[in-house]
Amino acid sequence: MVKVVDFKKIVLVATIFFILGTGFLVERLIFFNQTARAVIFRYSKEIISFNLPILSDGSANEVFKIENLIRFSYPLFAATSVQEIEDSPTYEDDAIVIDYNQDVQKAQKNGQIESQNEYIEFQKYFENSTQKSGFYNIEVMNQTDYKVDVDTLLKTSFKIFNGKKPSILIYHTHTTESYNTFSQSLVYTPGSTDRTLDFNYNVVRVGEELKKILEKQYGYKVYHSKEINDYPEYKGSYSRSLKVIEKYKSEHPDIKVFIDLHRDAIGSGSKKMKVSTVVFGYEVAKVMLVVGTDKLGLFHPFWRQNLLFAVHLQKNLSKICPQITRPINLSAARYNQHVSPYAIIIEVGSNGNTLEEALRSCQIIAKALDNTIMGR
Repeated sequence: MVKVVDFKKIVLVATIFFILGTGFLVERLIFFNQTARAVIFRYSKEIISFNLPILSDGSANEVFKIENLIRFSYPLFAATSVQEIEDSPTYEDDAIVIDYNQDVQKAQKNGQIESQNEYIEFQKYFENSTQKSGFYNIEVMNQTDYKVDVDTLLKTSFKIFNGKKPSILIYHTHTTESYNTFSQSLVYTPGSTDRTLDFNYNVVRVGEELKKILEKQYGYKVYHSKEINDYPEYKGSYSRSLKVIEKYKSEHPDIKVFIDLHRDAIGSGSKKMKVSTVVFGYEVAKVMLVVGTDKLGLFHPFWRQNLLFAVHLQKNLSKICPQITRPINLSAARYNQHVSPYAIIIEVGSNGNTLEEALRSCQIIAKALDNTIMGR
């Protein structure tokens, strides 16, 4: 009796193995390639919408949250930024271009209660989360000709805690820097919210949030200077903030860590760029660490220690939330960081981010600071 070969079954089985094998290769070869991963993610909306027409509708797109579905299915995409604006060019650090429209500010003000509720929900998610990432990538945007070996810095142990938690000073060289949030106390550029004297809407508010978290949740003594250093004159801001630092050092010798908290400014005119990512379904501002050097000839014996501090802080930020970090900026300028081996600039978001996004980032920054100080 001659056995009849069922070619249909053979083709079906072969097709299944081919699909599984292709999926495995894609997972191993493409998703582990940063450039390929970024390209796929950038056009993920179009790919999914083409295969599932139901998602091509704008309202359905919003309901299904395509970016979150992708991040859930493929955790590697958690480190990839989302391009929210159609037909926009790609900028450094995947910044999102926004058209600043002053007319929406009143609506934002009316929605502040809702934003506060969202912040409380985000805080609950963060505090109850036990997720930890074993993946982190430390990048340094080196604006000097000094050689930097990140691997060596990561292997170098770092710890500030010596039996007692050090006191921290938070100050603001550019005190009036503000966010894309409504405020009536505008300065410099009429009709914009890039800078304001209103402490409820500028970086002082973010500094106060960071102070509160560090004190209440992690037990640090935190001093927060609200001295205005960049108004009425912007020039000389760092000279004025140095006087603030020296005053606090003299009055409070227990201060070991010095944080100059800023927000970045990206874009010009009506085009502002925001740097953000999604954590627990909420948008948070990205963080950039800035380290000064003696490249311009100014006395700065601590810049290498400050860089070591920054690299380990970046490591801990990445462990908590890989997608929140931007490359460390190693600058030729000194930025008053010669005052301590534990001095750093932390830039929370940009002028395109909202205040709420910057406030959410404080939870992550505080935890990373504590881990770094304690030598974790």
